[in-house]
Amino acid sequence: MTYSHMLTGRVVWPGEPEYDEARQGFNRAIQQFPLAVNYCRSNEDVANAVLWAQSVGVPLRIRGGGHNYEGFSNGDGCLVVDVSERKGLELDEQKNLLKVGAGVTNGELYAYAGSRGYPFPGGTCPTVGVCGYATGGGWGLSCRYLGLGCDSLEELELVDFRGCTVKAGRNENADLFWACRGAGGGNFGVITSLTFRLPQKVERVTLAEVDCLHVTIAEQERFLLLWQ
Repeated sequence: MTYSHMLTGRVVWPGEPEYDEARQGFNRAIQQFPLAVNYCRSNEDVANAVLWAQSVGVPLRIRGGGHNYEGFSNGDGCLVVDVSERKGLELDEQKNLLKVGAGVTNGELYAYAGSRGYPFPGGTCPTVGVCGYATGGGWGLSCRYLGLGCDSLEELELVDFRGCTVKAGRNENADLFWACRGAGGGNFGVITSLTFRLPQKVERVTLAEVDCLHVTIAEQERFLLLWQ
């Protein structure tokens, strides 16, 4: 491909040794073959990918954790803009704010925040990307206590269709900020970072798990009806 020099960051093309791994999403029942996978580590990399895709008429897909079960973060003949290598985590303890790179997963955020005494209203699967989780609303096991993931979101940064970096928060581009807190990732641009307000520190977390082994189908049905 003579135009690959216009893409920056790490670019994986078909035929390269790492292509099969790079193209694979979480749901292996869906097999897709993108034109290229572009791992973007900076806003400039993302902007170059967005503008390149427009210039050559190639569809764009945005991928973080790669957990989209329907495979919408991948595709045949498209350019996958992969932000999974954006792993930055910056904590401002004075303001209780945590800035999270778009490639950070639930498990990575839990480990970082938890080691400093903070809980976080994250999702249930550690390998899901925080960005996709929060922009989809963000339901997790602690929601009744801490709210949805998007409730803690204070600001985000994205690269729009023009290749420009845009910030959105409660007092800046508030309509865009509102839309990104539940409408899903990738609808308005490529999100590159999220800033969350952390809950107050906690000293202890208790997990209760109930297991009923070797029950019949009739017993399972009765249990579920009673539980509802």
